[in-house]
Amino acid sequence: MKSIITILLIITSTFCYAQFPKTTATSDRVEAEAEILTDAYNDQLALTGIQIPLFKGVVEKYIMKSEEVIEQLDGREELDMLVELQARETLEMNDILTQPQYRLYKKLKYEMQPIKLVGE
Repeated sequence: MKSIITILLIITSTFCYAQFPKTTATSDRVEAEAEILTDAYNDQLALTGIQIPLFKGVVEKYIMKSEEVIEQLDGREELDMLVELQARETLEMNDILTQPQYRLYKKLKYEMQPIKLVGE
């Protein structure tokens, strides 16, 4: 009886992993882009070991959200949503960064992560 339950448990967990792969080509690309941005910010902000993964996670999340907006919206509506997403990302960073880091981050953000122009 124990062996039957064990086999069923193994089969069930195998199917779960098969249906929900951890990474895809898109998430690998987004992760690489987030890594590059995090490294660039880290050069300027001197992030701590705890801040780096938190910072990278927020960057990844907003890269994915921005890509969804770019795919789904156009023109002024797209630009407005991208500005809103950038503001949300900046606010989220306030919880991760120290005040001096946050002030510098806000200055650097528009150089490192510019919003695309309408029509691009």
